[in-house]
Amino acid sequence: MRLEKDGQFVELWLEQPPEDGEHHWPELYERSSSRPEPVVLEARWRWAADDELGRKLGEYLRAGWRRAHDPARELDVDGEPRDPALDAALHADPADVNAALVYADWLQQRGHPRGALIALQHARLDKPDDEALAYEEARLFQVHDDELVGPLGRGKSLELAWERGFVRGARIGRDDGDDGPQALWETLRHPSTRFLRELVVGCHKFGDQNNELICDLLVHAGPRPPLRLLEIADFDQTAMDQIDISRAPIGDLSGLSEAYPRLEDVVLKGTGDVALGELRLLHARRFALRTSQLTRKTLAAIVRAPWPALEELELWFGDPADHYGAECELADAVELLGCELPALRSLALRNAMFSDEVVPAIVSWRGAAQLEELDFALGTLTDAGARALAADRHRLPKLRRLGVFECALSGDGLALLREAGFALDDRPIAPAFAWREPQQKSGRYASVSE
Repeated sequence: MRLEKDGQFVELWLEQPPEDGEHHWPELYERSSSRPEPVVLEARWRWAADDELGRKLGEYLRAGWRRAHDPARELDVDGEPRDPALDAALHADPADVNAALVYADWLQQRGHPRGALIALQHARLDKPDDEALAYEEARLFQVHDDELVGPLGRGKSLELAWERGFVRGARIGRDDGDDGPQALWETLRHPSTRFLRELVVGCHKFGDQNNELICDLLVHAGPRPPLRLLEIADFDQTAMDQIDISRAPIGDLSGLSEAYPRLEDVVLKGTGDVALGELRLLHARRFALRTSQLTRKTLAAIVRAPWPALEELELWFGDPADHYGAECELADAVELLGCELPALRSLALRNAMFSDEVVPAIVSWRGAAQLEELDFALGTLTDAGARALAADRHRLPKLRRLGVFECALSGDGLALLREAGFALDDRPIAPAFAWREPQQKSGRYASVSE
């Protein structure tokens, strides 16, 4: 891994010692402009050289170093001809069909296979079942794998969705031997992904899901595609429940707004002390933070931010008494309702210890009349909260869905809400929760606490 800054360079890499009949852990090497001969860096634990590599790489990135192509260890993907004006047009609007087709002609005139791929994939949008077009597209990928895919296809952790010659969406998953941060770096630097719109980080390793380096690379590493959707991390579509959420650091996203100002859909899941800095996502329609330990500092960043286009807000809180780091209580949630949220249609205050107590603040909130969805899943809504909601049903005239999965309602409380005209949704909120029965808890506690 090579980093550069002000004409200087640093290279970090792992190397497996030669076999001599004993087990040896990988060793971390470093060389730089000031120290060109490789040296071994001692990790705190012998088996943790890869963790030390991630920590040092993150420190360099946050200090202003930029990740660069490492000629000794990475394929060169920078040889594709580019037109700056067409690049700018597609970066501003990745769905610009005219710009893409003009680029197709421009690239075909220069003999680059991406031109033909753009034209083929555009034609397949109108004729998805055309066998001749499908065959020609597959042949093009096979013959020109180095130019079109290259390192993006070397591992199995990347799932790619293509559109008109470029990757529209990428999902970083997990496969034995694959490296999530490296997969992200290859995604960011490859010409096929330079107009990437959707990026999802899933479970990219066994055990704890530390995404701190993922965030450092995303914000500081180098190329910044015109993302519209970002999800860190998608644990919910797995068969594993929660993936030790209290040991899944998200990382430092303080520069997110500057790096990706056109984001429309942001979902973050992991530890709740994620650094958000000065959020300014003026195009965001959905923002979700799913955690067992929401901190006041993180919530304050959300409260301070302008949200002129936000339609869906989802926050998970946790229980401060569980000592896993949750801090937010009723007063903090009430402060949230003081935000300017002119477009908000869906409000989810999940996994909270104050579900009953926040109901009066919600129904008296000036935005209550515009709400179409209200969700208390994984929280502590009881029959007392149901009575408060039923009494003020008229203040929620547009509400068409009330989420009550894994709350603490009795049969009578559920019946009362239905009689008041609420359309109840007690379905599992994600596949990872599908095994949990029954849908209502016998006690009053936040479901996700560690």
